[in-house]
Amino acid sequence: MDDDPEQLDKYVEDLLQDRKPERTSLGDEDALRARQAAAMLRAARPGASLPSGDFVRRIQRSIEEWVRPQQEAAAPRRDLSRRSLLLGGAGGLAAGLVAAVAGQRLLHPSRNLGGQPPLVTEGTWREVMALQALRDGVPTRFSSGALEGYLLRTGQEVRALSAVCTHMGCLLNWSTFRSEFECPCHGATFDINGEPSGDYSDPNALRPLPVLEVRVVRGTVQVYTV
Repeated sequence: MDDDPEQLDKYVEDLLQDRKPERTSLGDEDALRARQAAAMLRAARPGASLPSGDFVRRIQRSIEEWVRPQQEAAAPRRDLSRRSLLLGGAGGLAAGLVAAVAGQRLLHPSRNLGGQPPLVTEGTWREVMALQALRDGVPTRFSSGALEGYLLRTGQEVRALSAVCTHMGCLLNWSTFRSEFECPCHGATFDINGEPSGDYSDPNALRPLPVLEVRVVRGTVQVYTV
């Protein structure tokens, strides 16, 4: 595990300060998992710092088998590194989210929606938020069931996209400054319509972000989710 601790610290600080992290090489799979976990924590709690040590240690004990199957369980130390906290505390959550939506997509055939199949084909409609709470032209993050996504309002019309990067499953952040979705793990970017952009604009590089079915009922936005 040769990921530089200082490099990971800078990466996390960039996330917490809403800065685009520098693209750097990863030493191993654990380094990738640590960054995926950091991205998930940041996306789930915008503007917040890392969770408390007690919180992380509780989660670490519950998923230790998933993260470190080859190691014996050990009592958590007070001086755990930030990398250890991220791996033990949230690595499983990031993978679980991706597995949930990917599994649903594979189990059921897709229907066509504006030329692109929806991510969820068998689920239920769930209320997300009031239409008036959405700013016109500005993606708004939401969580519903097993899904993480973004709502995009244009006038009275609302669209929805998955918030999960199609590269390695990290959760995307919306950059108001650059007007694009950014992956904090590998620097992939998507435009407001979910199409890959920048270094990943080649059609063979990345798939577009999956669309989610959405509707407005009596002024409330609903998303079809699992």
